[in-house]
Amino acid sequence: MSLKRIQEAGIEILDQAGLDADELRRSLLDVARLNRWFGGTRAVADLILRLAAARTLSGIISVLDVGCGGGDILRALTRWGARSGLRVCGVGCDRNAQVLAVAAGLSDSRYGIRLVNADGVRPPFRAGSFDFVTCSLLLHHLNPDEVTALLSSLRTVARHALIVNDLERSRAAWAGVWLATRVVCRSPWTRHDGPLSVRRAYTLEELRVLSERAGCARMRWWRGPLFRISGVLEV
Repeated sequence: MSLKRIQEAGIEILDQAGLDADELRRSLLDVARLNRWFGGTRAVADLILRLAAARTLSGIISVLDVGCGGGDILRALTRWGARSGLRVCGVGCDRNAQVLAVAAGLSDSRYGIRLVNADGVRPPFRAGSFDFVTCSLLLHHLNPDEVTALLSSLRTVARHALIVNDLERSRAAWAGVWLATRVVCRSPWTRHDGPLSVRRAYTLEELRVLSERAGCARMRWWRGPLFRISGVLEV
């Protein structure tokens, strides 16, 4: 869990400034495709819909997606929520304005998604502003102190649950992601960033420790299929 390990892994292209807009769009579409084909989108959406049903929420539910990238998870959640009789009022938050511009172009008015340019570590939202707060494939972009600060901040924003989904660091995960990015991805940026994401990622035990430091001792973590880790803190 050392900062040195993360620094030595390197910086992902998507974390850099002044990116080419067309290549950025291609890379974010790759991420959406990977999320859809390898279960990341389903993992987050299923948890939200299951918790909404368990708490007998009906009508409108509000969801904040921090580090929303191209907005693919919010769009999927809007579609799947409608099938369950729920209207999802989604807000996507990302600190990269270029990324949000791509998300805006991909999310037409039927989705009703609002986009906010802000840092999730310091979210500009009051306590209990959203029914559910989620972040997917974000933690591996952050160092351990930032992960702790993020979880500590977001747990106060959620009324019902904070839901996290990310990759787990392992040799098998690196090999699997390396292969997947070369088979299904179109952007060389994604082929660079995918395996690097695994090198920067945390293990299950590391995330348990960091969530305890963040005041989220009741957060449940588990391994999912295809090198994914999920965590839920019910409020």
